[in-house]
Amino acid sequence: MPEGQPGAGILRTPEARFSVVEDYPWSPSYVEVEPGLRMAYVDAGPSDARETLLLLHGEPMWGYLYRKMIGPLVEAGYRVIVPDLIGFGRSDKFIDPERYTYSAHVTWVSALIDKLDLRQMTLFGQDWGGLIGGRVLAENPGRFARAVMSNTALPGSGAAIPGLTAQAPLSADQLKARFGMDWRETLDPDDTINAEKIQALIARGPSFYFLAWRVYSQTVADLAPSKIIPGWCVNPVSAAARAAYDAPFPDESYKAGSRRFPLLVPITADDVERTRCDAAWDVLRVSDMPFLTLWGDRCPFTYSERGEMYRSQIPGAKRAGVEHKVFAAGHFSQEDAGPEMAEEIIAFIQRFP
Repeated sequence: MPEGQPGAGILRTPEARFSVVEDYPWSPSYVEVEPGLRMAYVDAGPSDARETLLLLHGEPMWGYLYRKMIGPLVEAGYRVIVPDLIGFGRSDKFIDPERYTYSAHVTWVSALIDKLDLRQMTLFGQDWGGLIGGRVLAENPGRFARAVMSNTALPGSGAAIPGLTAQAPLSADQLKARFGMDWRETLDPDDTINAEKIQALIARGPSFYFLAWRVYSQTVADLAPSKIIPGWCVNPVSAAARAAYDAPFPDESYKAGSRRFPLLVPITADDVERTRCDAAWDVLRVSDMPFLTLWGDRCPFTYSERGEMYRSQIPGAKRAGVEHKVFAAGHFSQEDAGPEMAEEIIAFIQRFP
């Protein structure tokens, strides 16, 4: 599809921005997921492969996050589809943050699946890739053969954070007064998130680190992926990789989706998305579909449970032969353990053909 022009209120990152990207040789393809709204995706491997991998990223990433996994999966003979979520990567970006909703992201990914008529899929979801992917999986179960989740969660209508309103920002003062946290205590002076400072915060006792991240996302002057990813990885992230993660966002106007995502996590009792997630859980709790968890042991958002919610509630996660693994990895497990996780996914598919 030619580049064309985006619709009103939509930005499209100039392709020249991606000239800095190394080690991501796969060319993008494009599909309209609603009139005038273009989603980019990588389509690697044989188009007639019996098995297809759908790899969904989270925030503030794009498909580049999977560069260490695509190659091994293609070499194993699989077709690999890696979308850039709307608002990220080469996909179109709304200027108005309120155009981004949890359900809209589910609809856009489902539209991609429908347009490409993807079947016999294995889902891999991390961060928002799991929140979105869990809903997509539950709403389209006939298209999926297996699922793998890493460092994510599918929220429901259980415990909620009291006193907060859905999609309403939480101020730094509120965070300090109510939860005893200073959002800056996990940062270096240049606003880069520091992994050791995060772990020190968590080690003091039960922590709502997500709330500190939520304040950061709404308060920090420059919401740059290059300042976020080092704090959510165990291994160093190269300067070239940091530049690649920043490439989709020429300036603040392109970051409405990044700013919006933390506010869309349904942590308040009044958020209507909680009931939609409950409906997804109703499907997953009776599903015997093989379901695997591959976790990072230093993911600050799932520090205490390491995927237990999936393993304890989904029948397919309890099947004989499902070998759940925990890696020496941070939140972005694809950066820290991408090739190792690809090997586990290949073995998982082979065990459950």
